[in-house]
Amino acid sequence: MKTAAFVLAVLTLNVAGPRRVHQGWQSRRAALTANLKAESPDAAAFQEAWRGEDADALAEAAGHPHRAHEPALGLAVTSRRRIVDREALDLGGGCGVLRAGLDLDGTTADVYSIRLSPGSGPAAARRLGRLLAAAEFVRSRSTDRPFVLLGDLAVSSDDKESALFLDLVGARDLCVSHGDEMCGRTAEDRRVDYALIPYSSRPPRETARTAFTGSLEDDGEPRPLSTHFGLAARLDGAWLKLRLSSEPEGRVEALAATAERLDAARADAEARAVVAGWLPWRGTVLALRARADAARFAADGERARTALARAAKPSAPAYE
Repeated sequence: MKTAAFVLAVLTLNVAGPRRVHQGWQSRRAALTANLKAESPDAAAFQEAWRGEDADALAEAAGHPHRAHEPALGLAVTSRRRIVDREALDLGGGCGVLRAGLDLDGTTADVYSIRLSPGSGPAAARRLGRLLAAAEFVRSRSTDRPFVLLGDLAVSSDDKESALFLDLVGARDLCVSHGDEMCGRTAEDRRVDYALIPYSSRPPRETARTAFTGSLEDDGEPRPLSTHFGLAARLDGAWLKLRLSSEPEGRVEALAATAERLDAARADAEARAVVAGWLPWRGTVLALRARADAARFAADGERARTALARAAKPSAPAYE
């Protein structure tokens, strides 16, 4: 049986870099770059790489002459292959997505770096809206291209939100094989980092693995290299042929569930605004925040329903 030729080794890491240099960062960055040299990926996605000189140091260590960096979002994609185009999506609150199109010997493939924020309650509803926006961004930009989405979704791999996101995009999680988790935790006791490719009925030959799991000696005490472990994956020639389905299984249901949850979050925010209005002093501030949340959730819910209407519309009949 002929096997697909190897194409691209990719890596993702939330480096937890500082916005301003502080004590200890230089030694931690040196440890990160040493690990990058050992990993030697063809392309890498970094999160919380806020400073240009840090993104440059990471790219140089990986042997990557090509890089795309969005300092305001802390996102970077670096590559041995030429970056032919790039685009960023600011999701607000320091969250976002960066896309870099790589030239792979005549085929353009997209590498994404993504970072979202953790949190429960209203923060979880905001994240759901951002997951929806990120999914629509990927689906609109990578319609005719293979892609790999790398980064920190700030949601556990066994949470319903991660399953929703996979269905919203129509993607496969490279850390899951035949229903089994292959990568393990990447932040505290959860896996919140992902390597996603377009879904196909045939499972990929290789899965992702954790990386940057070592430690750094600091005053005789072992310290983690970052607040997250990284992920590394190898993409073969079969990946180059993958494209997003126009009607992925589960997308309609995921859009409906997203709209329902956002509507519930909007109603909750409106109720919080009413209650806060009766509170002295801070009540006005809390009410304004709740109303802003309600407006955001209403807009996100409408976006979900618009996407749902398009997804649920039956395809035009084929002519013989």
